[in-house]
Amino acid sequence: MAFCKFSTENRKSGDVVISSAFFVDYMPYAPESLTKVYLYGLNKCYENTDVDNTLQNFATELNMTEEDIKSAFYYWQEEGLVTILNLQPIEVRYLPIRPKKYQAKMFKEDRYSSFNKSIQEILDGRMITPFEYREYYLTMESLHIEADAMLMIAKFCVNQKGNNVGYNYILTIAKNWAYDGVHTAGDVEKKLCDIETLTSKVKDILVALKSKKMPSYEDRELYSKWTNVYGYDPLVLIAVAKKIKRGGILSLSNKIDEYRSLKLFSIEEIEEFENSKDELLDMAKITCQSLGVFYENLDPVVNTYILKWKQMGYSKEAIKLIANICFKKYIRNIEQMDEIVSKYYSKGLVSIDAINEYISGTLSVDKKIKSILEALSLSRQVTSWDRDFYHTWTYSWHFNKDIIDYAVYLANGKSQPMAYINKILANWKENDISNLEDAKKYVANTNSKFQKTADVSESKKEFITHSFSSEELNALFDNLDEVKLI
Repeated sequence: MAFCKFSTENRKSGDVVISSAFFVDYMPYAPESLTKVYLYGLNKCYENTDVDNTLQNFATELNMTEEDIKSAFYYWQEEGLVTILNLQPIEVRYLPIRPKKYQAKMFKEDRYSSFNKSIQEILDGRMITPFEYREYYLTMESLHIEADAMLMIAKFCVNQKGNNVGYNYILTIAKNWAYDGVHTAGDVEKKLCDIETLTSKVKDILVALKSKKMPSYEDRELYSKWTNVYGYDPLVLIAVAKKIKRGGILSLSNKIDEYRSLKLFSIEEIEEFENSKDELLDMAKITCQSLGVFYENLDPVVNTYILKWKQMGYSKEAIKLIANICFKKYIRNIEQMDEIVSKYYSKGLVSIDAINEYISGTLSVDKKIKSILEALSLSRQVTSWDRDFYHTWTYSWHFNKDIIDYAVYLANGKSQPMAYINKILANWKENDISNLEDAKKYVANTNSKFQKTADVSESKKEFITHSFSSEELNALFDNLDEVKLI
């Protein structure tokens, strides 16, 4: 006979299938070796064969003793996932897995009699109901908390909240500690020592807040979050606490959350922020005025945008310059301005000089393209399509001004002259033509439509200005649109 089989109500075949309830309600709380036994047995059930399906084979394959295998299955029988037939040799039947919330588990009356007496003595401020007792049993068994450990947890809660503390509070503490690996009386004792150390540190915070209350469980949890999760140094917390005028530890918590959202972690960073608040508010006011928008409360503008831009290295003057450019481009909200600032930053444009140089370079390119359009007798504005062409000719194909001007001359009078220039230059690129002399020879020696020759007219001198027209701003923003933000 096979050692492990499905019960009659759980006969299946094919792939190994297991309910998600096992992973949610059972596996997280079971020792690893017991889970290994259960899953190995489940696989044997699906194989549906007597070959190697014996207690001896289980012990060999899993490197465990036969008694360990039996103990594992007795555990899973207690959990309601298998039933053990009292045969010689014993046989295990796998039952359907049901979520624990649908189970009405029964407990032996004498199993917890000592626990019941002890916990009632601890909670002598009220009577414990049968339902409450059952909640303790379920928690202890599902999370594998020893009875002595649960009693120590209950006593800790009484010391915190009084002898009529609610059972929900006790169970919350017990569950949180169990998730942190606290299951035995020894684990609880170690946890209490850690809490004692933590209490001393929280007291320092309360003293800095000029509070005379004793540290509570919630206070310690906040302190643990600030130091272990947020990463704040205790000295920073004390320094911040000393600045809190009213509201106690809750006000401190709000202030720490604010600093964290602003990525301020050191005493120096926090002091600089607090000392520069007036300047930051002034920058926010000027930015909003430049954009033509109004915010009744400027704090969100400071915390979300101004401080971030300042940390990126932008000065008050640089932010104002970008805001003025946005206004002329009909950008009227700070969210879109933030996108423009991010694009400048990704290009390494932070100082006013760098921004102005970039703008001048972009507008200078547009002037070159405009001279090409004029040479082609085109009276339209420069488009992003024109800029893409010019970028390809100069930066990708490395053609100089003379050879481009010659291509312009050849394209004059064509129906789509810019596309015609692109076709000519692409042809020259394919034939490794890189200078004006070779281009003229190539045109002269081919029987194509590019037979015209002429002197190239001299281009107009360039000039730089920072008084931007709508056309020039279009050039600037089209160029910026090439920047992709992550």
